Amino acid sequence: MRDSLDFSLLSKYKIPHPKYAICNSAEDAAKSAAKIGFPVVLKVNSKTIVHKSDKGGVLLNIANQQQLKAGYSLLLQRFPEIQQEGVLVQKMVKSQDAVELIVGGKKDKQFGQLIMVGLGGIFVETFHDVSFRICPISRSDAEEMLKELKAYPLLLGARGRKPANISAVISTMLRVSDLLLAEDPLEFDLNPVIADDKGCVAVDVRLLK
Repeated sequence: MRDSLDFSLLSKYKIPHPKYAICNSAEDAAKSAAKIGFPVVLKVNSKTIVHKSDKGGVLLNIANQQQLKAGYSLLLQRFPEIQQEGVLVQKMVKSQDAVELIVGGKKDKQFGQLIMVGLGGIFVETFHDVSFRICPISRSDAEEMLKELKAYPLLLGARGRKPANISAVISTMLRVSDLLLAEDPLEFDLNPVIADDKGCVAVDVRLLK
């Protein structure tokens, strides 16, 4: 089994994601951050830690080289294993009107690959606001799934927010459907997917083979 931050798989299926690099030293991280552009995020590139943010494995809004080196040192103290597995340096994604979604799937013994969409980020396990379909899905299937969510009004621009680019979200769902059928993982999660009026970006990925 493999459980990892596999952003190369997202590139293969043309799923939008921030620029990133996996680094095995503070020096490499500093060089990568300079190329990517501040602010950046530091994440432990661990195959065993699932809820990285809950365990102090994610550092947000790293604004300069000094903060980056201090952050790398802090992660090394918390997770000595990063000397082998490395740290993910990723462009920080910010949007005032963004909605955080989860797009993913799992392999069901009876139905095969199932795709899921729902309210993401820290709210996944709190509200369980999700919708499922059997793969493959069509564009109309994806639209129906979104409309089934209690959080759908947020995508339409509730409470003064700008409406999210629902077409971009649907395109990502269709690409995830293709990925699930082709790669046949046991589980696959993009969480969060940051959706705003400009499009959507998958910030974190988990793959279990």
